[in-house]
Amino acid sequence: MIYEGFDFKKPDYPAVFQQRLNFYNNLKAHPERIPALKVHYRNHVADFINDWGCIFDPRNTDRNLPGLIPFVVFDRQREWIEWAIDHWKNRRRGLVEKSRDGGLTWLAISMACAMCIFRSGMVVGFGSRKAEYVDLIGNPKSIIAHLIRAIPIGICLD
Repeated sequence: MIYEGFDFKKPDYPAVFQQRLNFYNNLKAHPERIPALKVHYRNHVADFINDWGCIFDPRNTDRNLPGLIPFVVFDRQREWIEWAIDHWKNRRRGLVEKSRDGGLTWLAISMACAMCIFRSGMVVGFGSRKAEYVDLIGNPKSIIAHLIRAIPIGICLD
């Protein structure tokens, strides 16, 4: 799904969730479409994230927004996913310089979840400049905390 005209400055998250619910209900009514959709998502990871992914940002409550929001992928994030997958497929190294709040950690975790869902035997690792930012359970800044909150992205399409 493409959310035409989505305003990231004034997001209408209920409309996105409603569109996703309509899509889900359509799939339930036409389960014969699911195998082709799985093939599509395997080859278009950004679409899977955009169609089903959610993220959690507790800072949203200060802006009168829900903490749990749909992950609506913007163009630069889609480009990064394609870049990362191209590097993975071609066994090339890559370095990403990022700034805060660009969504890269959420994007990387969502991409890892999607790739593990659609590729059996897939293993993904994460690193950071400090160990406590990777796997310290209870630390909301850690990557593992993001991963635990991202698990719902694995909506079963069976």
